[in-house]
Amino acid sequence: MSVVARRYYLRGREALGRDDLEGALDALRSALDLAPWFSSARVAYAIALARLGDCPRAAQSLRAGLGRPASGVARATLWATLGDVLTTGGDFLGAEDAFRQAAEQPGFEARAAAGLARVYGKLGRYQDAFAQLRVCAGALAETERGA
Repeated sequence: MSVVARRYYLRGREALGRDDLEGALDALRSALDLAPWFSSARVAYAIALARLGDCPRAAQSLRAGLGRPASGVARATLWATLGDVLTTGGDFLGAEDAFRQAAEQPGFEARAAAGLARVYGKLGRYQDAFAQLRVCAGALAETERGA
């Protein structure tokens, strides 16, 4: 990956941390122009868009990243972030699918289950939400035992 793309990414993450969303978008867009497969930059870009309230564009960017070759962890991160963005945007069925895709990657069980719990809570499916919270707690407990 280009050193310049990484610098833009780091600049964008720093701006995102300061809540300078416009600055973050500019820097992260530059990183993606140089390295379209840079999934961390794509996730940060989508987060900035979602914070600005542009969930449709954030989801579009994440879906574009899913069409590119990526590691299993990068794909799961894209799917989980897509689930978060779709939940924020009110597309609960799309979010459910995204979190289920993320859950297929080992190590993402807790994050996916927490996302599904939020979705099911929004849909009024409280028993399903509680079941997912139990899955999340179990996955976190397993992680702690293995650490």
